[in-house]
Amino acid sequence: MNRLIFQLGTNNWQSEQEFAPGSGILHEQHHNTYNDLDGVACYSVFPSRVQRFDRPDVRVFPLEHDIPICESVSPVSSYRWHSMSDEEFDAYRVRLRDFVTAYIDEVEAELGRPFDLFIAHHAFLNPMVMGDVNRARVAAGRPAVPLMAFVHGTSLLMFRSEMAGDDPEYPPRFYPRWIQEGVFDAVDGVFVISNSQKERFLSVFDTFDAAKIFVTPNGIDPRVFRVDDTLKRDEVLARFPTTPYEGSAAASVNIPPGYERVVLFVGKFADIKRIDCLLHAAVVYERATDLRVATVLAGSGPLENQKLYQDMAVELGLSHVYFVGPHAQPALAALYNIADVGVFPTKFEAFGLVFLECLACGTPVIGTAAGGPLEFVDETVGELVTDFESNEEFQKALGETITRALVENWKSHKAKAALDVASRYTLTVQCDRILKGVDALAARSHA
Repeated sequence: MNRLIFQLGTNNWQSEQEFAPGSGILHEQHHNTYNDLDGVACYSVFPSRVQRFDRPDVRVFPLEHDIPICESVSPVSSYRWHSMSDEEFDAYRVRLRDFVTAYIDEVEAELGRPFDLFIAHHAFLNPMVMGDVNRARVAAGRPAVPLMAFVHGTSLLMFRSEMAGDDPEYPPRFYPRWIQEGVFDAVDGVFVISNSQKERFLSVFDTFDAAKIFVTPNGIDPRVFRVDDTLKRDEVLARFPTTPYEGSAAASVNIPPGYERVVLFVGKFADIKRIDCLLHAAVVYERATDLRVATVLAGSGPLENQKLYQDMAVELGLSHVYFVGPHAQPALAALYNIADVGVFPTKFEAFGLVFLECLACGTPVIGTAAGGPLEFVDETVGELVTDFESNEEFQKALGETITRALVENWKSHKAKAALDVASRYTLTVQCDRILKGVDALAARSHA
């Protein structure tokens, strides 16, 4: 074994008992990818209120409440860090540090060697905790382990909201503490998923050495997200009955056969995803074409958001919109395959992994001209719509763009380019880039 890695994740992994958000899926995929690489062994910790298994290479940090989140909306939790008291936050920090330390010590004792690399996911608590772990190691006369932060997710958005100081939901509480404690002074390097994310990180932590930040774009698992020519549209859609929100008067229905086109959205039900804009756009493209078009939305969120969007579809008179709830990756891959276009109108995507998942299944994409997708989406694989100041203008432009995609049957002539783009963004490529970045930092420190 040439390299021993420990990762601390922010969200739960996927299981039969518990749906996982994107960052939890990404952590699990990285864990498995590292362990598939020659000469690499990876161990991980992630939190969960539901899961309680222990594997030699994975431990679950047990919670008695939902996983705390930086954002206001998550598919699996609405328990925000800002709702904790200072005493509760400090207790959580200490308990996580002690749990991680005990597991690391156990693995090192069993293997008879120290870890070579710590990776803390996100920019919030995990880099702080892993810095605590390293300081305790040094105090005990042991060398610190190189610590990298893999910055993805919404923690930077939370910090920026605190910095602005004009949002009562995000009072300046954690950001001043991160600066005061010098959390990122204890971090040897940072990995981000796009150039726009790098700029955003530096806008928050402007004293961090930009030369220690590496762009490692997200990757997909080509064993899951791939073209499957055996799938039939009507058969796949029949597997996804609708999931009315709790308390809805609507009953679950099966998607009927016979649709000529399918528009697909995959993601959490949060304001930033702008599902409302997609629904208003659906009014445009349902009326602008004689094609029979189904709009399928896969994902979930807090009950109030489920209700908001499902009721909105009814109020807009949309009779071909289907909310099918959250699903695991293999099921999503089937939907990507039979869709004609994936539409992801998020206000700002740090990277846009759903775009790549869709492209890897040979399906063109439409999104917003902002953030990570600008780096890999062009006219050969889809289109990014200008983000007008008014929602009305954006919704109209989005509807017109989707209409063109459906009428011109983009999938028939953009599928090959979509596959070519997706092939450049795999998990193996991303994890290899991360390890090369670690080696570059080590070489620099010894120069």
